[in-house]
Amino acid sequence: MIKDSIQNVELYSSLSEPISLALNYLASVDGDGFEEKTVEISGKDVYAMHQIYATEPEDGRLYENHNVYIDVQFVLEGTETIRVTDVRDLKPTTEYMADSDATLYELDEGTDVRLGAGDFVILYPHDAHVPKLMTGSPADVKKIVVKVKM
Repeated sequence: MIKDSIQNVELYSSLSEPISLALNYLASVDGDGFEEKTVEISGKDVYAMHQIYATEPEDGRLYENHNVYIDVQFVLEGTETIRVTDVRDLKPTTEYMADSDATLYELDEGTDVRLGAGDFVILYPHDAHVPKLMTGSPADVKKIVVKVKM
């Protein structure tokens, strides 16, 4: 997992061309006219899902991880917590679901990462994560999740 501010996007351009495309896209987005939609950045290899939601308590939530895509999660407005842990430490509740590129796992301890406006995380396949968690109390969030094919 990598966590940083979008202001430091240039530090990560050497990771890979697809991740660089994702981060540069995120750095170009503003909140004016923001709506839920999917934007293809580089076809199905790099695409962005614009989301608007309220954060939630952890009750009933599950960890997830992805095998085909890396997640680059970016909070444009609001605050949320994402819990992250190594997938090898978790017990699966589902088999791998190819249609959603996800396996779900029982909620357990992990590292709570607080994301405010302008913060992003890069989550690799071993980074099981629980997004959309409230930080103290529910908050409205505008977020973009860029899927980067490995």
